[in-house]
Amino acid sequence: TPLTLEGKLEVWEMINPHSWFHIDVEGPDGEVVRWAVEGGSPNQLIRNGVTLNTVPIGTALVVEGYASKDRTNKAVGSNFTLPDGSRLFLGGAAGGARR
Repeated sequence: TPLTLEGKLEVWEMINPHSWFHIDVEGPDGEVVRWAVEGGSPNQLIRNGVTLNTVPIGTALVVEGYASKDRTNKAVGSNFTLPDGSRLFLGGAAGGARR
């Protein structure tokens, strides 16, 4: 299922075989829920110019991707949109806008 999350980057793990981005998202009830968003491999991200220094922890993001089939707070990500409007391709299986 296509998914758009608006939240704040809390944890960024560049580990093999896939990177993980943990985003805190405020729900309609005001409760903050942490989502784990899977991206491409660290090597793939680095080849696209994305490193751990590209997006600082605490940055507000809009994440596009696809929700997990098991209905947990997990997703495969395709793109980040940063506060300045620029977009980063996450390199995941979901595809997305290339830089």
